[in-house]
Amino acid sequence: MRLLAIVKKELKHYFYSPMAYVVVCIFLVIAGWFFSNELFLVGEAELRGMMRIMPLILMFVIPAVTMRSIAEEKKVDTIQLILTMPVKEWEIVMGKYIATILLYLTILVFTLIYPLVLYLIGRPDTGVLIGEYTALLLLGMSYISIGIFASSLTSNQVIAFIIAFAILFLFFVLGRLVAFFPPYLQEAVERVSAVTHFENMLRGVITSSDIVYFLSLNFLFLFLTTYVLEGRR
Repeated sequence: MRLLAIVKKELKHYFYSPMAYVVVCIFLVIAGWFFSNELFLVGEAELRGMMRIMPLILMFVIPAVTMRSIAEEKKVDTIQLILTMPVKEWEIVMGKYIATILLYLTILVFTLIYPLVLYLIGRPDTGVLIGEYTALLLLGMSYISIGIFASSLTSNQVIAFIIAFAILFLFFVLGRLVAFFPPYLQEAVERVSAVTHFENMLRGVITSSDIVYFLSLNFLFLFLTTYVLEGRR
């Protein structure tokens, strides 16, 4: 019940705040542009062009959404009040995490118009579409866990955004710089890169290693966030 109460509180803040609507609209406009560019200019009835740019777009969108999750609580000192209540640190973290995922899922629901358009004008590969949306969901969840962790480190939302962006950029850029590493390190770097696992799933092939990677990333940063809050208590 305590976890559910935290989730409801966070959802109310998201949906009563104009910030969430602004971020959602910007995300949908950018995604729509890449979708229409692939469809009308390139002439391909697929989402691959839009999906490939998603790791970069989410590097800005997710930190913007999560930067206030704990940082704002610290700024107005409500985090101290919450921590004195009979609620566990992990419940606070999971409540904020689940609420942000629900917001993210709402955004993804709006993007389902793009696959619908593809089915109306062509015959897209359903398996590939499932793989793409599964990859997008897992990537977003991982970014959210990192964003909440960054927010737990400071009381300044701007700094929280910068920290989250820096961590996400590291996971993003590693996949692009594999060729610059020594041969004996390249495989390890590829396994650490979030983009590498994301692009593997875009092909419609969902492997256990990719799923385990994203779930492990979520667990790691949620654990670190809980540890930070336990330190404050």
